[in-house]
Amino acid sequence: MPLTPRSVLALGCVLAGNAIFAAPVPFARLSLEKTTLEIATVAGDLSAPFDLAWGPDNQLWLTQLDGRVWRLNPDTGERTPVHDLSGRIFHRRSHGLLTLTFHPWFATAPYVYLHYVYQEPTQGAQEIVRSRVVRCRWDGTRLGEPETIFDAIPGASYHNGSRLAFGPDGKLYVSTGDVGDPPASLDPARLSGKILRLNPDGTTPADNPFPGSPVWTLGHRNAQGLAFSPDGRTYLSDHGANNDDEINLLQPGRNYGWPAIEGFIDRPHEIAAAKQQTITEPLRAWTPTIAVAGLAYYNHAAVPEWRGRLLLANLKGRALRVLPLSATGDAIAGERIFLQERLGRIRQVCVTPNGDIYLLTSNTDWHPRFQPWMYSGLPTGPDRIVRLRAVSKPIPAALRELPEWREDPEPLSLKSEDWSLPPTTEALRAGQQLYAQHCLPCHGPEGQGAPGLIPPLTKTDWVKNKNRLLQVALNGLSGRIEVNGEFYQQEMPAFRHLSDDDLSALLTYVRASFENESNAVTPAEVAEERKGLK
Repeated sequence: MPLTPRSVLALGCVLAGNAIFAAPVPFARLSLEKTTLEIATVAGDLSAPFDLAWGPDNQLWLTQLDGRVWRLNPDTGERTPVHDLSGRIFHRRSHGLLTLTFHPWFATAPYVYLHYVYQEPTQGAQEIVRSRVVRCRWDGTRLGEPETIFDAIPGASYHNGSRLAFGPDGKLYVSTGDVGDPPASLDPARLSGKILRLNPDGTTPADNPFPGSPVWTLGHRNAQGLAFSPDGRTYLSDHGANNDDEINLLQPGRNYGWPAIEGFIDRPHEIAAAKQQTITEPLRAWTPTIAVAGLAYYNHAAVPEWRGRLLLANLKGRALRVLPLSATGDAIAGERIFLQERLGRIRQVCVTPNGDIYLLTSNTDWHPRFQPWMYSGLPTGPDRIVRLRAVSKPIPAALRELPEWREDPEPLSLKSEDWSLPPTTEALRAGQQLYAQHCLPCHGPEGQGAPGLIPPLTKTDWVKNKNRLLQVALNGLSGRIEVNGEFYQQEMPAFRHLSDDDLSALLTYVRASFENESNAVTPAEVAEERKGLK
């Protein structure tokens, strides 16, 4: 529903600096069996937001991947910056500032907890990425300087998780991704692919299942949703690869299988693996994956149809899924799908004490650019926060005039998320010409290099590792390196002056040639990597 000057005046706006904040604007209604929900935009103009939480101050709190933390008035839409970590974080693709939560005794310990990805000083072309958990003291206006409470969590350019949440036990739960090293998820001595359980000061609780270790559960891939039921059960949403997104019921010390087992134990190699170790199966799994994200337990009378159920945000599935739980909370009986393709990718869901539901969209992150075949028809414009609120009957006349949405009868038919894009003939032809112009004089027509002087491009991880190849191409390289068992010390210039299209074609040609047999580099991948230029 577009805002006209007349409607802005009618809604009552708050003018702050150069920004105009409007009270939530209803644009549709969702009809359930008994309840009608008003759907309203609370805030727009967001760029790649990651987390949304209801604060103990009855305000919405928001993180963006670029490092900014915002506090938002849900009644007026007024958004206030309260912290900026852009100088500390490493922001590229899906990492940067991730998630936030609040100290459970905020009135006496007014701390906001944040999890972000950072980069250590590089050694040659080796990118050292990690993440840490910090807490900042809230003074009523701004967040203070970050105090690191847990550091050196392994990181990467993808699969960093994460979600922070305090449980009913007063402990801090931290989900970590496998950071591209799946076997580490099964190693209790390593922090990636885990749920960590910490004291509020970052120390390890004495009653954790592995003595002296912060690890609570293991065998996760890239979990981004945590929710607690009133009786203390802990639910987790975990991204699968191309199959088996999961909802898990967490219990201390349990192994949830990744990468040995994906979803249920139902394939020969999984049955064999389960004989070697004790695996806890998920409550629910989806194939193809729907990209499960934020998770909340709904326990309010405002929407009785959803009470006692899990609310699950979907990115790829582009919907809000409502998951009915058994009376004992240890089984999921089907699913109900709402708002499918209405809002685009939904990253987070949060529930307020009065039963309102807030959704955070994620249509401006890197996925739509990298996978355009997956996301036709996404809403245009910035990301936004959307509120679902139950309305009393009779339904107001103004709301009856808005579009009426209902439960979606069938799940969206999803296309493959296969990243193995074959190089096109056009890209190979253009790349070959660029190679002849920029690379052939040193590396030779067959990529063989020069013994002891110029490293080869043939059959090497320096080419097959796409992230490292992009970093070398954009940053250049100097110093001693090892390639295919031989050492070289030579300088290579940076090629950041090439356009995204040209560098994409050049690197695609190199990866497809010289016995490397690797997939294409897209212009979008080059553009995203440029964000991290030194």
